[in-house]
Amino acid sequence: MRISTTAHNASLLLAHLALQDGNKPVPAATLSDKTGISVKFIEKIIRSLKSAGMVRSVRGVAGGHILCRRPEEVTLAQVLRVIEGGVIAPTPQVEDEFVSTPVVGSWDSVAQALEDTLEKITLADLMRSEASTYSQYN
Repeated sequence: MRISTTAHNASLLLAHLALQDGNKPVPAATLSDKTGISVKFIEKIIRSLKSAGMVRSVRGVAGGHILCRRPEEVTLAQVLRVIEGGVIAPTPQVEDEFVSTPVVGSWDSVAQALEDTLEKITLADLMRSEASTYSQYN
């Protein structure tokens, strides 16, 4: 399974926002410098995260983006649902006489196991991983 670039970048942006000082907004240009993601792509991702209530934006000279939830409350499954637009599931079932129920049931089990795992991984977990990488380069 491949996680989209947008979903990966969303989790990376959220981890960087979580690493910042409390209520201090982080400009998109700063996020771009730290992550290598273009400002235009950051703004696209932030729109979805704002709609979901994960991020808020502050306008003005000292403006930028702020994480709205505690890192322990945001799971990778939630981020994927926001960015990908729905539940984590295998490809839609095809009506075909050659597709057996055990095969379909097996993929449903795989999808459920993946979703259960993604529900256990929080932004706080990503922060710990990102902080160790971040400190190596700064």
